[in-house]
Amino acid sequence: MRSFVARLILLMLMHVAFVRAAEIDPAVMEVGRVQFMMCAACHGKEGEGTAAAPPLAGSEWVGGGAENLIRIQLRGLRGPITVKGREYDIAGGMAPMAYQRDEQIAAVLTYVRQSFGNDAPPVQASEVAALRGEVGKPQLTVADLVPHGQAAPAAVATPSNKYANLDEGESFPRWVVIGIIVALLAGVGLWLAKSK
Repeated sequence: MRSFVARLILLMLMHVAFVRAAEIDPAVMEVGRVQFMMCAACHGKEGEGTAAAPPLAGSEWVGGGAENLIRIQLRGLRGPITVKGREYDIAGGMAPMAYQRDEQIAAVLTYVRQSFGNDAPPVQASEVAALRGEVGKPQLTVADLVPHGQAAPAAVATPSNKYANLDEGESFPRWVVIGIIVALLAGVGLWLAKSK
């Protein structure tokens, strides 16, 4: 019975990973690829890093929360940063890219988070829009970023329509539905095991 439940859980996790990968619109990835051409000048064509900027391929900062990357795009970054165990301190740092539209920033960050061996969730334009208040502030330093592997601190609430991002066609998030199905199947499996 445990083997059955373990297989069921594994199948559900594989399904979630497949659904997440399938949810990334190829058109968004193409926009991101085009936008990345400017990033490649410093970060390298394959995200490998150069003398001008640290690598994005396999970077713990890329795989962490999207908030850091969005804020870096909107404000730039200066000062030393450690990536993959190596410290980078580029003169002048990264310039802000706030002139890009929310959709462009979301697309390029999604592209980076899904390319070069990275496998992180996509970035939504609504996430970028929520941080537009960062524009015009000084360049960030590592001290301003959320350490990778930690949750972002609660942001100061700004008045907004908290229901604006809800999909009207979907009453529950997919993970809730999948969790309910897993629980039901596990319950049925236990019931069948006990009834034998």
